[in-house]
Amino acid sequence: MDDNKPFLTEDGTLVIPFECSDHAYKYWKQEGKAMTDILKELNASPEVWAKYTHEPYPTDDAE
Repeated sequence: MDDNKPFLTEDGTLVIPFECSDHAYKYWKQEGKAMTDILKELNASPEVWAKYTHEPYPTDDAE
């Protein structure tokens, strides 16, 4: 298991470890994923989602 993957803390803080070798998680880089993709992958709650993006929260019926 890779302990260097991004995660959300209990208070909803997104942590992308410096040691994370997968540049796809470095949203600020050209090759990085969109913040919304990272939040979806981490199953962010609506409250956490709103903390990091102005994009609408995804719902099951909207894909």
